Amino acid sequence: MNKKGVTLLELIIVFVIIAIMAAFLAPGIGSWLPRYRLRSATRDIVSTMRTAQIRAISSTFPSSNNPLVYQVNFTAGTSYILQHTTGGVTTDDGAAQSLPSGITINTGALPGAIAQFKRDATCSGGSIALSYQKGGVTKEQKYILLNPATGKITIQ
Repeated sequence: MNKKGVTLLELIIVFVIIAIMAAFLAPGIGSWLPRYRLRSATRDIVSTMRTAQIRAISSTFPSSNNPLVYQVNFTAGTSYILQHTTGGVTTDDGAAQSLPSGITINTGALPGAIAQFKRDATCSGGSIALSYQKGGVTKEQKYILLNPATGKITIQ
């Protein structure tokens, strides 16, 4: 008889080879994950800031005495939220966004930990530093810079 198929021994050998290859690749996966989280968090924050900027520029003033201002408020160093302020009243525009685990943020160079954007395309100015640490040592940092005169948002 001519039987075609795969024996149990052949299957076991293939699974052993796959397991050995996975054992060599697994440590490499963990090394890029914190960097990915840092880049992702930086892009998400910049995206939220650009949303605030676009909404501020495209908005109309409720009145000349109470201009509409959009802002990104960094709360407790672990989350941020898009808000708008008019007439001294601040309202949230959506839910707060949390930073990925292992990512820390320093808003010391951002006045009041709030990035404000106005209709004339200016902003409050300042900078934000995001970083990830391993064993208490900072491995990589990203900076978000805000130009107060032009409202330009830059990642370094």
